[in-house]
Amino acid sequence: MRPADSILARAWDTTALRRLGRAFSDLAVGELTQGAGGPVRHPEFLARTRALLRVRGGVRQTPGWMRQLAAASLHQSHPCAMAQQICAPLPLAALVESLVAALNQSIAVWEMSPAGTLVDRQVMEDFKRLLGLPASADGTLTPGGSFANLTALLAARAALAPRAWKGGSGDARIAILAGAHTHYSVKRAAAILGLGADCVFPIALDAEFRADATAIPAAARQARAAGFRKFILVATSGSTPTGSFDDIEAFHAAARRMQAWLHVDAAHGGGMAFSRRLRPLLDGLERADSLAFDPHKMMFMPLSAGAVLLRRGADLRGAFEQDAPYLFSPMRREVADVGPFTLACSQRFEALKIWLVGKAYGPRLFAAAAEQVCDSAQAGYRYCRGSKRLEPLHQPESNIFCFRLRSAPAGARGDKLHWDLKEAVNGSGRGYISSTVLSGRRCLRLVVMNPRTRPEHVERVLRLVERLAAKAGVA
Repeated sequence: MRPADSILARAWDTTALRRLGRAFSDLAVGELTQGAGGPVRHPEFLARTRALLRVRGGVRQTPGWMRQLAAASLHQSHPCAMAQQICAPLPLAALVESLVAALNQSIAVWEMSPAGTLVDRQVMEDFKRLLGLPASADGTLTPGGSFANLTALLAARAALAPRAWKGGSGDARIAILAGAHTHYSVKRAAAILGLGADCVFPIALDAEFRADATAIPAAARQARAAGFRKFILVATSGSTPTGSFDDIEAFHAAARRMQAWLHVDAAHGGGMAFSRRLRPLLDGLERADSLAFDPHKMMFMPLSAGAVLLRRGADLRGAFEQDAPYLFSPMRREVADVGPFTLACSQRFEALKIWLVGKAYGPRLFAAAAEQVCDSAQAGYRYCRGSKRLEPLHQPESNIFCFRLRSAPAGARGDKLHWDLKEAVNGSGRGYISSTVLSGRRCLRLVVMNPRTRPEHVERVLRLVERLAAKAGVA
């Protein structure tokens, strides 16, 4: 046997692959179902990872390598991991990922995913009904909210400046009015589209860190003074710093007065639509011209799974103009290609995990998970209200909560103290939190993204912050 034949035979050896599959599956289940006993991130993770990078061996060693890598990694499914908007994934959604990779379907082209495209289209139909969009709406899955925002703004540009695709955006003069806490991907998308990052004008925030709808006219006047006459208005449903929800109904009324395109970035909060209790936070979402929505946030899907939906599907299809006869069919089919209205050509079969979990458990699982993480964030707020050392900076509308030390020094010293506290918590292995800046001051931030995180886990991490602050000499 030639050397090439030998190594190929070993790579496809069924017995060895089944053994590896069982080992990796066991490791994944352990990661997905872990309790609060071990560290969130091992204090010696750097040394352990560097040692692993130096190992040598063959395929039989791979389960051991993966155990070592998992042990050195940040454990998103640990109940005390509360740093960023990365979820502890629903186990079934994570376990089906190996089949997604094995099938290796490219959803952009129907001939390359004959069954997968049907599942993908069904998921988008389900999302349309969930979010109250009309039958004429259409959408596509994306790698995440940044891609969804880019696609939506591309569609808005096509509607407001139809010649921009062929002639460029230099003369389009489209302004984007967005809250001061709007995700950075909106300004990035403006630059990518040729509109220019300077076309984004901030809308002031209210006392609860929402974009203040009454401040929209002031932002519009500023944009008009700079020479802009066409507008995209961006509302956020679940901002990144505080999880706050803009008043979409008020934004829609302003958009109608201005004849502006209304885009809603619901990347974080869109999954709350499953909950009857939380759904009012999204009132008016169905009025948006476009919206972004990330199932890998409040639907607790593994990365990556974003979505963009447009109220008028023709606006999504009209955003792209391309000719690829080697891929896309010129003939009408019962199942159309997705590629002509998505940025991706190699579009992964992300819809499978969403569809499978929905089929297996029904929508109540998504509602229960969203409600649980929001309830745990509320527990953090209540704890800080009664704490002598910690003070809440807002009452959380969702699962994100920011707080500070009550007696922290002002200015740069206070900012450094909060940063150092965050680093000390994360370095301890007993919790994992993040930090942001609100009203010009550094603060601490909890993002509860694990449905198995309970109020007692949140309180455990807040008590750790208090102990570390006392150790640092803060009264």
